[in-house]
Amino acid sequence: MSDDELLFAPEEKEASAETPWTVMIVDDDAEVHSFTKLALHDFTFERKSLRFLSAYSAAEATEILQKHDDIAVILLDVVMESETAGLDLVETIRYHFNNTTVRIIIRTGQPGVAPERYVIDHYDINDYKEKTELTTDRLYTTIRSALSQYKQIVELLNKKNEIYATLITDSLTGLGNRVKLNYDLDTDKPMSLVLLNIDAFSMINDVYGFEVGDQMLLQFGKILRDTSGPTCTVYRLEADIFAVLTNHKEIQDVQKEVFRIQSSITKNSFLINGIEHRINVTMGVVEHDIGNMIQKAEIALREARKMSRNRVQVYSDTLAVIAQIKENTKWTKWLKDALDHDKLIAYFQPIVECKTGSIIKYETLVRLEHDGVIYTPYLFLATARYAGLLYQITQRMFDQACAKFASNTLGFTINITDQDLVESSFVDFIELTRTRYGIEADRIYFEILEDSSILANPIAEKHLNELTALGYHLCLDDFGVQCSNFAQLGNLDLDIVKIDGIYIKDIDVNKKSQVVTESILFFTHKIGVKTVAEFVHSAQVYEIVKAMGIDYAQGYFLGEPKPDLVQ
Repeated sequence: MSDDELLFAPEEKEASAETPWTVMIVDDDAEVHSFTKLALHDFTFERKSLRFLSAYSAAEATEILQKHDDIAVILLDVVMESETAGLDLVETIRYHFNNTTVRIIIRTGQPGVAPERYVIDHYDINDYKEKTELTTDRLYTTIRSALSQYKQIVELLNKKNEIYATLITDSLTGLGNRVKLNYDLDTDKPMSLVLLNIDAFSMINDVYGFEVGDQMLLQFGKILRDTSGPTCTVYRLEADIFAVLTNHKEIQDVQKEVFRIQSSITKNSFLINGIEHRINVTMGVVEHDIGNMIQKAEIALREARKMSRNRVQVYSDTLAVIAQIKENTKWTKWLKDALDHDKLIAYFQPIVECKTGSIIKYETLVRLEHDGVIYTPYLFLATARYAGLLYQITQRMFDQACAKFASNTLGFTINITDQDLVESSFVDFIELTRTRYGIEADRIYFEILEDSSILANPIAEKHLNELTALGYHLCLDDFGVQCSNFAQLGNLDLDIVKIDGIYIKDIDVNKKSQVVTESILFFTHKIGVKTVAEFVHSAQVYEIVKAMGIDYAQGYFLGEPKPDLVQ
């Protein structure tokens, strides 16, 4: 046993039960070690004593640092095996070991040879002292200050780690979340990703409540953890969407992993509050790929759900949904460009009174012009709905229609959607525009798509009632293709019903179409609502429509949609 060990043996026995602060002395002078330990033998900070580690060279200190990650303070000599050994060690600590917490106090026995200020700042050196300055009292004060800083840094680092852990962890299951998955995917190595969506999970929440749903998610996450291979990491991204990430290099290994997951879910039952539940999952898989992994897996999952439930879809660049996404992206760009540059054009198709053969009003139809080509709404309205642009299109069409009919006395129709009717400014916009062009409200007919489910929204119903109170007419479009249409007739103050073209276009050859049309006419006559026949494309169809007692007709036989009115 060395003299130093004999000297400090009693103090070690009397040390506080708290884990001591670790201080490393790095100096090639053994007396410096002895003096430091003697000077600080009874030192305590926050009820914790000191534990000393000794290194007599920078190389020895490096070895100790590799074994100990709890060193709080280093008392460091500059000149040891080389004139810059101390500073070289500091660089190793800060940039090789990436240790930014340990406090470093440089001690030198060469007066006047202090490191430049930028060196102290660059290496985050806590203090610089000449050895002759460090009396017992000053050494005590210096160590106390360094430990105080170390404690603050560790607390801040722990808090940062705690916040980061919260940021990357799903609060319900304790699994990594979407942020963590994105972080783990930030690599140039190909990986495989499986997204899992629990089929009909919303029904479980609706029937049994969210507590049961949460318990199922917890159990589902545990099954995924327990059954996934050692190379897999499990995440919960949102709601009932989970993910499994693996670095399998062979496609067949990925496929085996998917099969194992699917089999384990099928075999397991979920016992919650005494009730046994069984579930299926739909999966989207990206095999051995890199870049946009989550997006690709979501595309595969969307394709799988579109086909059916309880199936697996592997991502491929040829998936139909990808073509649809590209098409939607194209039309969204074209629609926004058309709105910005007045390329949405109103076309007008005549509506003829069957008794007289006279044009009594026109339907306003939207067209999009791009690079000199005119496109029909069939190509872009679904995208417009998805992009939230329907109201802007309706505003443009209504303004152009008012401008067109301000110089005559004809009536005209405008198609409106559920998105228009829930806009708080909708009725005000209609009234302001109509008034600006000096058009009477009773010349304007609003055509409502029968499948808009407007009665489910009280704001939409309120706006429709306001329109009829102001003198506008309501027309139900595409009547006969949805099961809810008789309810619409009973609850809306309608003036006109448009019989869907699916029954009109073949009414001259299809007996069933005639029967359905007659049924609609019987009902509308009873409640005093007029009718319009769409898709009148031939003289034969027109004659049948007139003979059946339909009030108005519209179709290419009577007039195609044009940007100008028929003279």
